[in-house]
Amino acid sequence: MGVKRLAVEHWIPVVLWLLVIFAFSSDSFSADETSGFIIPLLRFFFPFLSFQELNFWHGVIRKAGHVTEYFILAFFTYRSLTHQARNLIQAKMVTLSFVVLAASADEIHQRFTNFRTGSPIDVGYDCLGAVLALWFFTIYETWRLRTHPVL
Repeated sequence: MGVKRLAVEHWIPVVLWLLVIFAFSSDSFSADETSGFIIPLLRFFFPFLSFQELNFWHGVIRKAGHVTEYFILAFFTYRSLTHQARNLIQAKMVTLSFVVLAASADEIHQRFTNFRTGSPIDVGYDCLGAVLALWFFTIYETWRLRTHPVL
C-alpha cells in the first residue's frame, strides 16, 4: 500500500476528528449554548423533570459527549497504528498516550476561550472513552483469535 493511500485511509480520519474535537471545545459548544437545545429536548421527552433534574441530565449528556468523542478518536488512532505495526499492546499504549495528550491540549485550549473552562476531570472522561474503545478492541481481538485459530 502506498504512503499516500495509507495517509488518506488511516491518518486523515484521525486529523479530521481532532479538528471536530477542537470545534466542540469552542465557545459555540459551551454549557450555556448547548442548554439552548438539549434542555428543550429533554423537556419535550420528559416533561415531568424539574429544573434541577433537567440541568443534571444536561450535564450527563455533555459528559457522555466527552466519552464519545474520545472513544472515536481512540478508535481511529488504534486502527491507524495497528495497520502499520502488529504489536497490539504497544499500539494500545501509544493510543492511550495520544488520547491523554489530545485531551490535555483540548482542555488547555478551552482555558483560552471566553465561556469554557479546562478541567482535569474532563480529561478523565476523555480517557474513559479511550479505555472503553481499547477494551472493545481487545474483546474483538480475543474473539477473532478464538474463532480463527492460527494453526
